[in-house]
Amino acid sequence: MRRIAIAVALTLATSMRADAVRILDDPQDALQARVDVIQQAQKDVGLLYFLARNDRVTLGVLSLLCDARRRGVPRVRVIVDGSFHRIPKAVLAHLRDEGVEIRVYHPMQLRHPSWWFRRMHEKVVIVDSARYITGGRNLGEAYFGLAKKKNYVDRDVYVDGASAVDASEHFEELWSSIHVYELHVRVSDEEKKRAAVALSDALNALQLGGVIERDTHRDWSDGAIEADAVQFLDDDDTRVGVRVSEAIGAARKSIVIESPYFVPSKSLRTLLEKKLRDGVEVTVLTNSLRSTDGLLPQAAYLKYRRRLARAGVAFREFKGPDALHAKSIIIDGKVTLIGSYNIDPRSQYLNTEVMCLAEDEELARTLRASIDGHVEHAWAIQRAARGGPRISRAMSLRLWAVRLLLPVIEPQL
Repeated sequence: MRRIAIAVALTLATSMRADAVRILDDPQDALQARVDVIQQAQKDVGLLYFLARNDRVTLGVLSLLCDARRRGVPRVRVIVDGSFHRIPKAVLAHLRDEGVEIRVYHPMQLRHPSWWFRRMHEKVVIVDSARYITGGRNLGEAYFGLAKKKNYVDRDVYVDGASAVDASEHFEELWSSIHVYELHVRVSDEEKKRAAVALSDALNALQLGGVIERDTHRDWSDGAIEADAVQFLDDDDTRVGVRVSEAIGAARKSIVIESPYFVPSKSLRTLLEKKLRDGVEVTVLTNSLRSTDGLLPQAAYLKYRRRLARAGVAFREFKGPDALHAKSIIIDGKVTLIGSYNIDPRSQYLNTEVMCLAEDEELARTLRASIDGHVEHAWAIQRAARGGPRISRAMSLRLWAVRLLLPVIEPQL
């Protein structure tokens, strides 16, 4: 009832306007959009992140959160996964002193062994219950094209409108749930002073390096696509995986899937094969052995590739050298889904995930053009499951060894 009441209130306040939606493909734009919405926040900022590195991007964003509190934003909060954040203790202590509240999802505890396998895989920035950014990018330089070696080819979506109410409500429910704990860290005053300098230095380095600008006052809604049917999907009531399967099941003409890891469950394999028999075109873009950042999920994907390719799935494998990390789906050239959800068992059954679902043909065309840009840099896999990079003898042996583990490991991928 509370979610319905808030949704009605915001709908009345915004005079029934459509959501403004902008796809963020360019990594520098994706980072700049985060900088701008945080700097423009007036009431509250909420961050949900699976992975946060100890690097310029993470420290720079955290520095902006401190700035938000100093200029009077009442609530600035962060939830990070308890196993995959690398934020130093001194930084956490400094943030607490600045009034930035931080909680961790499923910290490693012996009394909750099941939590070890159930992670918060979300990546969301929510501002003033009115705007949000979600997608595949974690907080780390490699997700914004700044790593010296391997980067991630990724995608986010910026949304301004009524669906932000559900994003904000999801944050509140997670914040007050039994799954998150407050952080208690103790460090010296000297360590906190050094942490404050590190945050400031990281933000300055991003600006002086030409990566970001501060105080741009840019409105990311200006020029965005106006979409009427936008939904923020989370796992609070119905699993995101169920909604994804429903969207795929409703396809009549075409299904386009871009996922870094493609390890479809038995039910999804059956669904895709049924769609193919019904004459629906199915295209899957995923990583190749050359681009993937995980040999285990790649081995599991190869386990199913031949059967699905013979059934008619048009596979495309990204050539690299960077790793594909975008998670998007297009149904019938009009329904789009962009978010954190991978086509694998972990996203379907274990992790918490979010997706932005929209029904808008212009947005679908924009997303398809983006995916096609990645397809141009991918191998086409034939129905006989031929194609892709050549595999060395050493790689063949590694794959053979990994496949021996799949019966045990696959449900965790």
